[in-house]
Amino acid sequence: MSEEAELIIQSANEISKRLDSTSEEQGIFPRKNLELLAQQGFMGILVPKPYGLELPAKTFVDVVKTMAKASPSTAWLYVTHVASTIALHAFANQQVKDKYMKDLVEGKLLIGAAGTESVGGAINAVLNTTAELKGDKYVINGSKTFITGAGELDLYLLISKIQGQQKSGVFLVERNQVKAGQKFASLGMRGISWGELVIENAEVPKDYMIIDDAVKFLGVLGRVGMLGVSAIAYGLAEGAFEEALNHVKNRKLGQNTLASFEGVQIYLAEMASKVEALKQMAYQAADQSTSLQAILKARIFNTETALEVIDKALRVTGGHGFSNALKIEKYYRDVRATMLHFQTLELSKKVLGGLLIS
Repeated sequence: MSEEAELIIQSANEISKRLDSTSEEQGIFPRKNLELLAQQGFMGILVPKPYGLELPAKTFVDVVKTMAKASPSTAWLYVTHVASTIALHAFANQQVKDKYMKDLVEGKLLIGAAGTESVGGAINAVLNTTAELKGDKYVINGSKTFITGAGELDLYLLISKIQGQQKSGVFLVERNQVKAGQKFASLGMRGISWGELVIENAEVPKDYMIIDDAVKFLGVLGRVGMLGVSAIAYGLAEGAFEEALNHVKNRKLGQNTLASFEGVQIYLAEMASKVEALKQMAYQAADQSTSLQAILKARIFNTETALEVIDKALRVTGGHGFSNALKIEKYYRDVRATMLHFQTLELSKKVLGGLLIS
């Protein structure tokens, strides 16, 4: 590991102690947390030079894991921003990069993706949103739903049909070109401003069509996003295990601690083993970050296994874990989101299955 990567990881451990982890439960967008990450240079750790630090993907995993334990919603938005920034860098023309990349890497602007529509759910190939070229601008109309950062982000990479073309494209739109619609009160990840976007006659310069092939775009966005999701799941599981371990070592029943019971020790052993497996799967995916199979395997394994670990943490902590006396119940709610974003868990399984037999 390079000295620069080590410093970033050490900084992440320190910064995580300063993150506000309570307001997100009230549905408050964690802007101050994201500003803190930006000030410390985290927004550019994966972004290629000369814009970013271009550090190894494993460093990204370590940072996301650490942030997820402290503030899951912040980690979720951080992954969304980094994945979207990488996708913009991969496909945008130089003019667009010159205008936005510096501010994105410095965290002065926040970016996300807007693909999902009620007509098609997670299958972004089914769209009603349409872009029509008029002169030197595209005019876009439609709506998006279940969008992370709806109404809070500065930029959106919006997937739309292109009139007269078979393939859908991706357009860069600014916040003032869309309207925030309904916000959703969700089971977990309550601070991510999950909701609808309405696009009415948004005029986008022709050069702001980032790519005319949304499938290629989603390939880049999804790889980074699902690696981040795997890291979040790992972080939530590790956080739940640590909370449970600390609780059973200190919680007494009569003269004995909970940790002294054989059944509890068995659960701890199972949890510790699975947390280590989560770590190794995330690291392996990071080392093979250009391999879709490796990314999918980690995403599938980590999201399902993290839920198993957190469930066991709830069992060994009893009423304390089930209440908000510990963060375990929050981790249990938040980890469900990792099965939905960037690609649903079931769709990931379908894609991986197809790759395995091809």
